[in-house]
Amino acid sequence: MVEPVEIPTRLARALDAHARWRDAGVHLVGVRHHSPGCAAALAALLDEVRPAVVLIEGPREYGALLPALADERTKPPVAILSVGDRSSGFYPLADFSPEWVALRWGSGHGATVEFIDASYADIGEPEGVEVRTLQAEHHLARSELIAAVGARLGCRDHDETWEQLFEVRSPQELADWRRFFADTLAWGALARLDAERDLLDADGTHAREAVMAAILDRYRDAPGGVVVVTGAFHTLALLDVLEGAPEADWVRAKAGAALDPEREAWLIRYDFDRLDGLRGYGAGMPAPGFWQRAWQARSAGVDPCRFATAIVLEVAGRLRDADEPAGAATAMDAVAQALRLAELRGRGWPGRTDLTDALLSCFVKDDSGLSGAIGEALRAVFGGPELGAIPDGLAAPPLVAEARRAASGLRFLIDDATPRQVSLDTQRKPSHVKRREFLARMRFIGSGFARQLGGADLVQGTGAGLLFEDWEYAWTPLVEASLIAASTRGATIAELVRAGVAERLAEENLGAAGVAGLITELLVMGEPEALRPALKVLRRCYDDEVHLGSVVNSLHALAGLLAEQGRLPLGAQSGVIADLIGTGLACAAHLIAPLAGLRPEDQPRACDDLIALRSLLLRLESSPVEAPPSPVEAPPSLVELVETLSVSTSSTSDHALRRELRLLRRDPRTPARLHGCLLGLGFCDADLDADELAGASAAHLAPGADADRVAEFLLGLLQAAPDLLLHNPELVDALNAALGAMEPEAFLAVLPDLRRAFTWLKPAETHALAATLARLTGAAVTDLDAVLAVDPVLAERAATIERDLVASLRRDGLTEWVAS
Repeated sequence: MVEPVEIPTRLARALDAHARWRDAGVHLVGVRHHSPGCAAALAALLDEVRPAVVLIEGPREYGALLPALADERTKPPVAILSVGDRSSGFYPLADFSPEWVALRWGSGHGATVEFIDASYADIGEPEGVEVRTLQAEHHLARSELIAAVGARLGCRDHDETWEQLFEVRSPQELADWRRFFADTLAWGALARLDAERDLLDADGTHAREAVMAAILDRYRDAPGGVVVVTGAFHTLALLDVLEGAPEADWVRAKAGAALDPEREAWLIRYDFDRLDGLRGYGAGMPAPGFWQRAWQARSAGVDPCRFATAIVLEVAGRLRDADEPAGAATAMDAVAQALRLAELRGRGWPGRTDLTDALLSCFVKDDSGLSGAIGEALRAVFGGPELGAIPDGLAAPPLVAEARRAASGLRFLIDDATPRQVSLDTQRKPSHVKRREFLARMRFIGSGFARQLGGADLVQGTGAGLLFEDWEYAWTPLVEASLIAASTRGATIAELVRAGVAERLAEENLGAAGVAGLITELLVMGEPEALRPALKVLRRCYDDEVHLGSVVNSLHALAGLLAEQGRLPLGAQSGVIADLIGTGLACAAHLIAPLAGLRPEDQPRACDDLIALRSLLLRLESSPVEAPPSPVEAPPSLVELVETLSVSTSSTSDHALRRELRLLRRDPRTPARLHGCLLGLGFCDADLDADELAGASAAHLAPGADADRVAEFLLGLLQAAPDLLLHNPELVDALNAALGAMEPEAFLAVLPDLRRAFTWLKPAETHALAATLARLTGAAVTDLDAVLAVDPVLAERAATIERDLVASLRRDGLTEWVAS
């Protein structure tokens, strides 16, 4: 037997006042946002009372969107969007949202409908939050009193407690709206009694309620009555104000926000996946797809058994599609169990937890729970990526309609928020080039609509030689929100691209690499006419650039553009880009000599830059320009085209860059690490032979040489040419002698650097070097090339990971990264 509990004085006073104001024509309806139970009870109230005024919790400026919300072409789920200086706020609406029922009833019956919450701009934008819901219910979820009620009922969490008390009432019980909303008042009041005044002052609750109370005061005496639909947490405060209770002073003290602001708000498409409370939405009922089905079933008069059967069969169908079929007998067992659970729990209608518990019990045969196919099936049925509908141009800037028209025209599927992948043959199909250009524009303007997954990625400079580009796209509510926010910077996609280019070019410390990357993006977007300012800035960068790496990276990007003319609309700009490569090479040559005085902390990066520079030179010397074949002569190489435009070369092809590299290699001031790197590169390019390599290395590896110098030299050498030690016995002898002559303390001091140097070797190369050293020292190779005992299970897991990684690298065209 449940012991009676004394009702708190403030709650008892509120329940009495709630009934009196109801009888006087002021109906305070406390709801849980997106609750179909509340929506059903509210529909019954509205049809019986037929009020002249309907007031709804929501920012005041949303009133301007009432015509669009009332339009029959608008189909939930949708959301109203507020865009602030630092964040965006969403106010979602589903078919079963009480607010949706209220505004559609009011608009359809000629009632005055108003939103009564403070403006989004006055609510305040929390730090570090870019996107948030305007229907948060964290006070209810955190209430200790509600948690105590749930514990007494045997419920697992706040959501199941709400479901047990409200959502699973029978249709007849939901039609008893007087009792239903007295109960929701008590529910909200329990959470309210847990909340301290200082907290409600700090989070803006009292300031918002001051606006609600002020608007309610305008209509409280309206002929025909008024219905006020707010979150149940606010109902007690509004009653306090109506009654002049002492707690009303807490609300009145925060008055001052504008009651009739003129601010913009927009209407966007939304989906159940983002409405789902189990996926992080702060005010969502868990499993909105489930409650949408429950709302439709109860509205159509479907009995509980048919409703539960439909849910179970839909889950079973998705399991069958995932090759995990469930038999008809199992499905019917799940239906029967769900109905029995609902009956056992005293419910007039099967709820989410009844169906979930029954499905897990009947369909899952191990301890995997909601993981695997059953979890995916439930997420699909209880959620869903399907978007609502909004007539284009009705309540959103033209930019959104333009983007949707363009996407549809290029055969992208945007009727739901499902991520989709597409492979585009931009080398051979002009229609695929157009599709890629649109995806790239949407990426550039920050819409969140598209991203490239792999294949030939011209912006990142990866996947050269591959035919296809692999992209992923999805039209989600966040895409519409991003476009609406971006519309303040440009009315069309083209305007946003131009604005984005101007902003990027105006960035401080953009550097040559950044500008070259922007040029690549413009060409990938099919915007060659926008190149002129970027090309001019890049030429200025080459006059002022002080970072070799930035220059080299920019030259790699430009060389990639010339090599991919089949995919890109270079046109007459190819000559300009080739000329810029010549200018950039001259700039790089100018930046070589200062490396001799480089600080130790900058030397690792400088080695990377030198290696990238060598790769660039090889690329320029070997890559032909993509041009129509000539019957007379072969197409020139990139470096030949560059040289004919801007770089003077001698008959011995002693390029200025290579000359500067040689001078740096011979400069006695060059740090040991850079010197090792330059020697390795020079040897690989046949610019010095084995004897010259040994002679140049002698200063670093002579017996008695400084240990740090030996380690730094080895780091640079092996980074540039890891296999040098395998093919130069003289170098191995010299290194062995230098290490053997070190004092033990000095050797231990540089041992970490030595180990790091040898990590440039592949495992097979390490084994070969160990064999060479064994022969040199008379040791056993097994003593030098030790193999640790490894658990076979762990080894198999590692092998599987390696196979997957190798397959991934090969798919991405990175076969050269895979050891033979």
